[in-house]
Amino acid sequence: MRQRAAVFLITFSGLVFEIGLTRIYSATIWYHFAFVAISVALLGWGLGGMTVHLLKKPMPSSTEKAALFSVLYAFAIPVVLWVLVRYPFEIERLSLYFLAPLVPFLLAGIALSMVFDLNRAESGSLYFADLLGASLGALAVTFFLQRLGGEATLLLAAVAPMIAAAYLSKPLRLISSIGAIVLAIAALTNGTTQLMRVIPGTVKAMRKDLDANPGAKVTQEGWNAYSRISAVEPIPPPYVARLYIDSDAWTSIYPWDGQIDHATDLRDSYRALPFKLTPKGETLVIGPGGGSDVLAALASGQRKVTAVELNPLMIQFVRHYGARAGNIYSRPDVEIIQSEGRNFISRTDRKFDVIFLGFVDSWASVASGGLSLSENYLYTSQAFKDYYDHLTPDGVLVILRWDLDVPRLVSNSVAVLGATEAAKRVAVLMEKRGSARAAVDPSQMLFMLRKRPFDTTELAAIKNDWTLANPMILPGEAPAPYDDLLSGRKTMAAYEAESANFVGPVFDDSPFYFATERPWGMPGGIAQRLFTWLLVPSFGLLLLFAFLGKPTGQPVAPYASSVIYFSALGFGFISVELSLLQNLTLLVGHPIFTLSVLLFTLLAAGGLGSAMTGRIPAAAACIGVAVIGIAESFVLPRVVPSLLALSLPMRVMVAMLFIAPMGVLMGIPFPSGLRKTGQGALPAPPFYWGLNGILSVIGSVTTVFVAMLFGFQAAMILGCGCYLIAATTTGKRVSG
Repeated sequence: MRQRAAVFLITFSGLVFEIGLTRIYSATIWYHFAFVAISVALLGWGLGGMTVHLLKKPMPSSTEKAALFSVLYAFAIPVVLWVLVRYPFEIERLSLYFLAPLVPFLLAGIALSMVFDLNRAESGSLYFADLLGASLGALAVTFFLQRLGGEATLLLAAVAPMIAAAYLSKPLRLISSIGAIVLAIAALTNGTTQLMRVIPGTVKAMRKDLDANPGAKVTQEGWNAYSRISAVEPIPPPYVARLYIDSDAWTSIYPWDGQIDHATDLRDSYRALPFKLTPKGETLVIGPGGGSDVLAALASGQRKVTAVELNPLMIQFVRHYGARAGNIYSRPDVEIIQSEGRNFISRTDRKFDVIFLGFVDSWASVASGGLSLSENYLYTSQAFKDYYDHLTPDGVLVILRWDLDVPRLVSNSVAVLGATEAAKRVAVLMEKRGSARAAVDPSQMLFMLRKRPFDTTELAAIKNDWTLANPMILPGEAPAPYDDLLSGRKTMAAYEAESANFVGPVFDDSPFYFATERPWGMPGGIAQRLFTWLLVPSFGLLLLFAFLGKPTGQPVAPYASSVIYFSALGFGFISVELSLLQNLTLLVGHPIFTLSVLLFTLLAAGGLGSAMTGRIPAAAACIGVAVIGIAESFVLPRVVPSLLALSLPMRVMVAMLFIAPMGVLMGIPFPSGLRKTGQGALPAPPFYWGLNGILSVIGSVTTVFVAMLFGFQAAMILGCGCYLIAATTTGKRVSG
């Protein structure tokens, strides 16, 4: 029981540490790389298993050694945090930010592999403790982040392995107990002492603005499971403060006394032009941020504004400014709803005269820590259909962004309405700015999709009276290449094929709206780093594993089958996990629940499955995963939209029902395989822990590329195919 408790605590810590690390990375370096923290964790766990395998003779496994490595793992976590604090991110330090966390995960992998090596006959119950610890860690990390912040969460993650060492070793019990107390105190007081506080790297907008304005400072800051929000004051007028989401995307607090007729600047601004089309209407603002779009709507005469904001911290921060911001989120004509915008619009039966999205993207990693490459369900074709269906007969969808967004916004409109109808309803305007201002602050773009065709009077007003904007696309007037697409002279396929970037419509199955660069969708530099720093080294380690793992004097076939079996499980598990969670994110509608409920359910169900090892054959479990997974890859995209009208508890319950059966079956094959290792042609369990970890890294990165190019359905099918491969090798592996 002590060893099961130790396994539970180590994996609990591991999940808290790696998810906490994704939050730290999203707030300090490029959000694109936040999910790589998960890959680094998987790589570290795997290398720990390989280390135990390679050093088995000079360093045989023992509970005392496992306890020692658990203590070293615990001490390594605050050391890594100190490194991140001491050396704020610069591009030259990118390798440091990836290599430093590898050390604690390596030490944790060694400790865990030793425990499994000593108790291979109990692999099912140990794996149950492993997945249960990970699932509860996924549940607890949201609470830690919300209450303590990112830095304190990492410090708290170090407490659990200290306690694990106390369970494993009497001689280390005193030092590990003292260490746990010290770390807990450091975590709980870090908000006051600020001994450990990471600051954004030089690539972040907040860091650049603070460096350029020495008098500005962070006046308040808050964390939750999917962002860190920082308020910076003072900033150049006319704004009171600027709120930064993960140090990059920002929104400003507008000074206002609460009197509608005093908000003339926003009433007469470029972003208020669309409200002229629907005077005295009802507006829905998705992602209102600091409230400027809400105020612009009110100042333009809209009778009511419904503002849907995902981040509770944003609402809290805006309300903090109270009368200085006109108490904008407490007014009777403003309804503030905390929800994800797409989820809200899919569930409500209300119609709106204006649906307004102004620069709605957080540039922050999703809560699960995976696939943080700007997947966004707000800008898919299905989202456009939802918006269009919730407009009044005279209503208009308005998207405020940059000119580089025009190709995909037009494509989405054509995908929803067809070229002929879209051509009558799409209008695109570019803001007029003086050359001096445009040089440092590019002009913004207004995209409008009308529920009905624009009439000649409206078009004349847009061209002649809207002096703050230059028409770019109007019904009957579109420059190349949009004229060919909207007129029907070219198909969507031809339109996209002739573009240097990906400009076609975006769908829920692959919601990477911002992924426009050929050939991978992501910027070439990011793709190159993923290949160079993760995939190539991981494949190299895989070859090294395969070469060094085979016991001497034993037949090759059973060993090769075992390598294929565990490799398929490592790749398949992470690919199915990420695809399944991404498919259900839209259903649950909130990153916190995506993390705490869905990941918890998958891992906890996997733990139950591992406890059933021996009762269900591994081959049957693998086939079951593949069958259910392939079925859900086709069913979920069709079923989820129809379930969005359910209440949140019901949607969470439905999501858990989709996940739990697969989770149970996914928990069986790995411990079942471990029970047969360590004899004949099959190496001991640490080797397969390492192999599984390496393939998890390869699988996570590959899933990103597959999802971006072909969609999450393809990624799910790929992962299920790996389980079918594992099923075909069970008989050959057992014969070894």
